[in-house]
Amino acid sequence: MTLITCHKTVPLYSQLLTIKGRVLCDFILYKDGDDILLESDVTQKELIAKALKKYKIRKKVQIHDVSDELLSYAVFGCQMEEPDVQGLGVAVHRDPRLNELGWRLLAPSSTMLNSVTDETVYHRHRYRLGVGEGPLEHLPEKSLPLECNLHLLNGVSFNKGCFIGQELTSRTHHTGVIRKRIMPVETTLDCPGNLVSADVKLCSTDKSVGTIRGMVGGCGVALLRVAEVLKPSATLYTTDSNGEKVDVKTRRPDWWPDGVGVI
Repeated sequence: MTLITCHKTVPLYSQLLTIKGRVLCDFILYKDGDDILLESDVTQKELIAKALKKYKIRKKVQIHDVSDELLSYAVFGCQMEEPDVQGLGVAVHRDPRLNELGWRLLAPSSTMLNSVTDETVYHRHRYRLGVGEGPLEHLPEKSLPLECNLHLLNGVSFNKGCFIGQELTSRTHHTGVIRKRIMPVETTLDCPGNLVSADVKLCSTDKSVGTIRGMVGGCGVALLRVAEVLKPSATLYTTDSNGEKVDVKTRRPDWWPDGVGVI
């Protein structure tokens, strides 16, 4: 049995699951000589180190926190060619999840890169794509990997043998029943209140059909009941932290394969 859900050539995207098949954390792995670098949400580094040490047993593996030595960057947009960073000691990798997410750069913390913007620009970009990441969007010990579209983001290998949490994940995959998925949402740009964790409801019945997981400047991702929110007649709303009603729109991401999310 191995720890992670994916067994492909690095760089690779993967998740570590609980024994009950719930998401513990998601990350990207890179090869650096004889070392493996793991990029994750910074708030989960202690959790990941604890999990790796738990399963290390007697293997001759050393685990170190290098977050003070290396920084990760995302490069995306119209300029999709490989970034030119020669001579800067920067490693360049295609994002293993989606081509539309561009490139990942791993740079020494002492290296100054040009044209670095606020990270909210990156979050807005992946929200428009409908890609979730990190513990606020993939809730630890609650989220299911296939609801996070792990299989659509090259993050799971169903032919790799056993991994922790495989039983539920494989059964869900082979039955083909995934009622809820992380999807892109858009709201009113001047919404004054916080929407994260707010329920998304049908205007016609007030029935809850999902929950907003992340939001930046009117763009976000939500875990939604696919069959209900993609009906042509469906109109959605949510309520912000101030009690104000806010219209919500969603759509089927273009990168979903044929047959996924088709009503």
